[in-house]
Amino acid sequence: MIAVVALVLSQLPPVRDLLKPRQLRIVIPDNLTLQHYMGNIQILSLLSLHNTGGRRITIQKVWCTIRAEEGGQWRLPAQTYVVQPASGQTSPELFMGWVSLKPGEHWSETVRFFKVWSIQEEEEATAISARIRSDISAKLNQRKPEEANKVMEAEPELVEEAKHFFEKKFNIAKGSYRLLVAAISDKDELVCVRGFDFTLFDHHIRVLRSALEDYNVGAGICYQNVDSAKGNALVRLRPIPEAEARAEYVRTVIA
Repeated sequence: MIAVVALVLSQLPPVRDLLKPRQLRIVIPDNLTLQHYMGNIQILSLLSLHNTGGRRITIQKVWCTIRAEEGGQWRLPAQTYVVQPASGQTSPELFMGWVSLKPGEHWSETVRFFKVWSIQEEEEATAISARIRSDISAKLNQRKPEEANKVMEAEPELVEEAKHFFEKKFNIAKGSYRLLVAAISDKDELVCVRGFDFTLFDHHIRVLRSALEDYNVGAGICYQNVDSAKGNALVRLRPIPEAEARAEYVRTVIA
């Protein structure tokens, strides 16, 4: 009997690990990429979740909250993550699921945060994209042999419609901002919050708005723009104390 008990105990973690509280550490680099799709703000960033406690943690959602110093707030959940591709392959983007971590385990991926549009917004954006795609495709099918290298553009009124939609949705400007990244457990409990300050300058807004320059060929609407310099603004983050970040999240988001 003693031998059996000793064998069972030998398979368990040390008592000091069992007594550890549930703890999670969120790690984000000092830079992230601010993007948009037709004006709908997105964040692309490496996200690492480390279980530093003594019990398994299951994360059901990671929220990114942006607060402007002059007012305004955006709540962007983690929606997808980019899988590291094998050599010579493209990077697949998968939907986020629950992340379950045993003590000592970690999860690290490049994550995209964005707010899903309403049904009406989705319908309008899809219709705009479909009209531009159909118009360009029809022109490609009808072009003459001597126009083989000619870039086909959508009709001006279709491009203006897309730009008008962008202007209605794009509501971020230069200024000071605070970013809060919060991990929520499968029991809807706040597990961990990290906070950062960042500043958007005129050149960030110009880069984001530069995506409109290629709407005439469908880039940024029907397919991803191959020019990574357009619509992708690199933002530098300045960390704030974790206690301050948690207190602000509880005060401004939960309350």
